[in-house]
Amino acid sequence: MVSAWWLSVVLGVAAPALSATTPPPASVSAQATPLPTPQFRRYGVADGVPSGAVYAVAQDRHGLMWFGSSAGLVRYDGIRFKVFRHVADDPSSLPANQTYALFVDRDNRIWAGGVSTGLIVYDQATGRFRQWQHDDGNPASLAGNEVWSIAQTPDGQLWVATQGGLERARADGSGFDHVPLDVDGTHAKSFGSTRALLAEADGSLWIGAESGLYLRRPDGMLRRVPLDPAFHGEVGSVWRIDGGRGEVRVAVTGGLLVVGADGVARPLAGQQLSSQRILSSTRDAQGRLWMGSLSGVWLDDGDGPLQHIPGQTLLPGGLPSDRLWQVLRDREGGLWFTFDQSSIAYLPPGWSGFTRFTHVPDDPRSLSNIAALSLLLGRDGKLWVGGFNGWVDKLDAATGEVTHVVQGLRGNLASLAEDAAGRLWMAGPGELYRYDHGQLIVLGPGQTHMRRPTALTAGTDGRIYASSWGDGVFVIDPDSLAVRPLLPANVAANVRFPDQLGFHAGRLWYASSGGLLRGEGKDQQLAFVPGVPQQEVLAFAFDASGFWIATDQALQHYQDVDGRALRDEVVDISRMAFVENLMAMRVDRQGRLWLFANPGLWRFDAKTHQFVAFGPSQGLSNSEFTNGSTEMAADGTLFAASSGGVIAFEPELLMKPDKPGPTPLLTLTRVTVRRDGRIESLPLDRPLQLYWDDRDLHVETRLASFIDPGANHYGFRMRGLDTDWIDVGSVGSREFSGLAAGSYTLEMHATGADGQWGVAAPLDIRVQAAPWERWWAWLAYVLLVAAIIGLILRSWRRRLAQRHHVQLVEQQRQLAEAASAAKTQFLATLSHEIRTPMTGVMGMAELLLSTPLNPLQHDYTQAMQRSGGMLLKLLNDALDLARIEAGKLELEPAPFDPRQLLDDVAQLEQGMAHAKHIRFVLEVADDLPPRLIGDAVRIKQVLLNLANNALKFTEQGSVTLRAQCVVNGLLFSVSDTGPGIPEASQARLFQRFEQADSPQRRAGSGLGLAICRELVEMMGGSIELESRLAHGSTFRVRLPLAEPAQAQPASPTDEQKGRRYRLLLVEDDTIVAAVIGGLLERQGHAVVHVINGLAALAELALARFDAVLLDLDLPGVDGFQIARLIRQREQAGRHLPIIAVTARSGSRDEARARAAGMDGFLRKPLTGEQLAVALAQVVAGKGAEPG
Repeated sequence: MVSAWWLSVVLGVAAPALSATTPPPASVSAQATPLPTPQFRRYGVADGVPSGAVYAVAQDRHGLMWFGSSAGLVRYDGIRFKVFRHVADDPSSLPANQTYALFVDRDNRIWAGGVSTGLIVYDQATGRFRQWQHDDGNPASLAGNEVWSIAQTPDGQLWVATQGGLERARADGSGFDHVPLDVDGTHAKSFGSTRALLAEADGSLWIGAESGLYLRRPDGMLRRVPLDPAFHGEVGSVWRIDGGRGEVRVAVTGGLLVVGADGVARPLAGQQLSSQRILSSTRDAQGRLWMGSLSGVWLDDGDGPLQHIPGQTLLPGGLPSDRLWQVLRDREGGLWFTFDQSSIAYLPPGWSGFTRFTHVPDDPRSLSNIAALSLLLGRDGKLWVGGFNGWVDKLDAATGEVTHVVQGLRGNLASLAEDAAGRLWMAGPGELYRYDHGQLIVLGPGQTHMRRPTALTAGTDGRIYASSWGDGVFVIDPDSLAVRPLLPANVAANVRFPDQLGFHAGRLWYASSGGLLRGEGKDQQLAFVPGVPQQEVLAFAFDASGFWIATDQALQHYQDVDGRALRDEVVDISRMAFVENLMAMRVDRQGRLWLFANPGLWRFDAKTHQFVAFGPSQGLSNSEFTNGSTEMAADGTLFAASSGGVIAFEPELLMKPDKPGPTPLLTLTRVTVRRDGRIESLPLDRPLQLYWDDRDLHVETRLASFIDPGANHYGFRMRGLDTDWIDVGSVGSREFSGLAAGSYTLEMHATGADGQWGVAAPLDIRVQAAPWERWWAWLAYVLLVAAIIGLILRSWRRRLAQRHHVQLVEQQRQLAEAASAAKTQFLATLSHEIRTPMTGVMGMAELLLSTPLNPLQHDYTQAMQRSGGMLLKLLNDALDLARIEAGKLELEPAPFDPRQLLDDVAQLEQGMAHAKHIRFVLEVADDLPPRLIGDAVRIKQVLLNLANNALKFTEQGSVTLRAQCVVNGLLFSVSDTGPGIPEASQARLFQRFEQADSPQRRAGSGLGLAICRELVEMMGGSIELESRLAHGSTFRVRLPLAEPAQAQPASPTDEQKGRRYRLLLVEDDTIVAAVIGGLLERQGHAVVHVINGLAALAELALARFDAVLLDLDLPGVDGFQIARLIRQREQAGRHLPIIAVTARSGSRDEARARAAGMDGFLRKPLTGEQLAVALAQVVAGKGAEPG
């Protein structure tokens, strides 16, 4: 179905009426060419044109248009108008707004002049203005400030026409030379008021002044141009001189003068223009002469009288005003017109392809209304035109004359037809009209059975055929007015909705929503066309070989073969813009198909299968076709009804291959950049230099093609950034937010409506590197990197040395630890090996002392026993020091009796004191607690070391051991009356293997005080030395010892020590076994000795023992395993005490022994007292007989 717009306009609810396609009768003479009706494109204030008169127009070397107005200088680039105005206090602005004369020199500078403004030049490359004015004190200044015309001869001389005469500008811009008038014996200082100039390519200069018209030859000779005596106008009132190259036209008040080959100026069309003030003239590409005047445009096409085109301000497409100042032809062939009412008009070079007839306000000779709805080519060659609101006019397309025939009918006239008697039939809403020489007959629905008539056509049989929306097709007898339907009664409902109706070759053709039908037989009874699908057909048209139909998907061509349609071509139109609003189709005399839509006009060439669209660039200003009312005259001219009137065109003229137009100029018009927070314009005459922090580079180009500016298409490619062209459509500009430092070349191209490409000169762009990217910055970076690398290498070498040092230290530590471990192991082994024989030595000495001895023997034995004790002390000190170094010395805090500990120390030291004949004094405070918690063995070791040292270095006097309570512990002190210690030696006295210098310095190992300090610090205490030479020394030991929370079991009593036991001694060393056995037997115990563990297990199996003394280092099965085996074999409720006896010195040996099930632990060498105490502790209460 066609447009809903047409349905609402014509029917209120129905489809468009499409006119007949019947050609005019053969008897009608060929139709004359339609009257040219140029359709102007207007520009006004709303488009950016400044208010006021627009006096002049010029085109620069880049193709851009310039206009001089009373409100400033204006540039138009096809997209927008840019106005240069005078701004007070801004020296860079236009010096004066009023611009009457414009000229573009060979350097593309814009020269302007006007009343009282002087001469102004604008340099597009720099964007700067300069002004020259008259100065009474400067004879080289302009002769006057009224500048009327400017010209430049090929030698570069600039000529200026002013109110004061003709001026020649000096080449350096310093001033002007006043040109005198020297012709035909006349000698004057100046030409007087000079109004117009024209420079020709041969160097000639035409001069129009109040005193006459002159020609200055290239050699400088001046002559007056003679006038035709028939001219009676004002030759001194010259407005412009145009043309050249054999035709010089002088616009004057009273017409247009044309200088012929004989050099005489004659008036053009003197009668028509004698009363006109012609202001400008130009010829178009077809040679037609256009003249602008204060009464509109005069057109001379060289064939007949001049055509006058008046101003039609209210008519769309009409001339904006009568008062026209200048007309100019641009390089594309388009025409520009300037007016005094803020108006500019443009006429594209192909404007003459179409003619439009429409209603002109206040012109009764025009159509009754702007929009036309129906057309019919009458038998007299004139057009019947029907429109909205019930009017019918008759139009002579050759002259444009209009006759108003019918007015005031009800509704819109959708279709027209003319019968054989010349009567006009009209289809209106719900009614048909017959008009017969002033008499109107109305046929209503009751008579015609047609509720909504849509189309009428006259058959070759003299009858009238009509279609009606929803009713179908009917035939009407034009005389009797009888009406008969042509569709079968049982036809599908959609067939009754028409799309087109027409006659061809004596047959009626009907397109509907249900398909294509044609008349059969004399009665033209309609039937579907065989071979054509029964689907909606929007339109049809006939060519020499068959016919075309249009559906909503395709154009289809059919041939008639034996009465059946055979489809031979299908063209897809589903994506074409016109498919939804197709109104009609026509085939021209060359067989090309024309498609009329709302909006749009297309031509389809079946040979090339190409569609060509027509629009404003071809002169079609209104393409909103209202319905299928199209007609073709005998000469091939096509007519169509549109919302803008009647459109006429000659297809052959539109097909003539025009000479290709000039290559369009692409111009760089503006370059801006955001610099320091503001937009700054950059010069266009040199490569761009951008700072590193410039942003938002905006490049604007314009294609100097004004035929259809909206169709201009632009592309950019930035070499160094883009890999391909970037299409920006019709925008004509591109923006780069930020460019990296470097050199770029911006290439630009564009195409106009004619498809020709224009290319602009490449723009070189250099972006300055940021300060941190310049050569000196890179040099600094290199130096910095080198310094960093040097620092890194230095640091790496340091770290490598440090790593080597750490590795060396670690290696040394490991070696030291290994050495310490080896030393400790050696000492432990040595201790084990020494303790075993020492047990024999010291034990035998103790046994020996229990036998009767003479005094000398007794002293020898005691000395032997003391030497053994000293050797044992040295051995223990060395072992303790090794454990401390290895961090393996562990304290074993337990409740002990401090008084007993002090008594033991004193008792042990009394013998040595007695031997040296000095006193050993023990002083114990009365408030000393009975029990404290601490490692009694280590405390005793410290006190023994201090007491031994004091006794060793004291030769006379006494050694005093004191103990007293202090806050949080006890204070022990050992004082002597020895020689004292020098102050220099006190600091190193507690170091290992250090001794004070004294006669007795070789009497010790130097380990005692170091061991004391280490042990005291491990117990959380401190050791101090106070000494003066010759006054003795005092060592004070502070230990944080606490009292136990609960009462501890008392030490074994004498009664417990006096019990007698049966004991099993397991010892592999016979000497040690003899010593231990002897010490035990001396205490009254019965001892059974075995040398290994298996023998011990055998003895335990044979007899009962009160306790077992078990050596840990036995051959075969060691003491730990024997202890476990004993515990495993014990019966429930029985427990055999086991005492470990070992020469080992390890700190963990006792714990291992107790874990293996042993009850006591003794280290070799040992004494009888130690054996007695150990037995009393582990065997107490066993029930053995007391001794």
